[in-house]
Formats: sequence, C-alpha cells, structure tokens
Amino acid sequence: MMFGSGDSFGEMLMNSKGVCSNCMKELTFGDAAQLARKHGISDNVVMCKGCNHVFEVNLVPGRMTLTQDVTSSYPQIKPSKKGGLLSKLFGK
Repeated sequence: MMFGSGDSFGEMLMNSKGVCSNCMKELTFGDAAQLARKHGISDNVVMCKGCNHVFEVNLVPGRMTLTQDVTSSYPQIKPSKKGGLLSKLFGK
C-alpha cells in the first residue's frame, strides 16, 4: 500500500525511467511522452530523443518498460540512423 498525495504519485509516474531498446538511451516518461506529442502523436506512446523511435510502454511508479517498437505506425517520424559521426555525415 502506498500513502501520499495524488500530486506525488503523479510525479512518480512522470519521472519514471526506462531505457530505449534501440539506442540504449535513458528516457523519462514525462519527457518522452511530451516529445511524442510535439511530433503530432496523440496515442499513449513515448518517443526516444536519441533515435526518434516510438514505443508502447508499461508504466508503474518509478519504472517504465518499453514493450513494443511502433515507429513504423507513424510515417511522419523519421528514425535517426545508427552509427558514429561518419554515418551521420555520409549516411553510411
């Protein structure tokens, strides 16, 4: 059983962290959900700021698990390329 105000519970959810299964960047639910909204996605998904992949999530206070990569469902999203500087500069 958890005790506390509704504000602190909501804050725990918004600050829940997870790791992108594509680029291994740490994500925070609130920021990742807001990034998805900025790209015109109104579904209950999050977007990685590192690689632009979109994921469905399982959210519990303090932890976010990315369950499925659904980037292909959003044609307006262009995933960033993997690789180092040369890959980013020359697309190889």
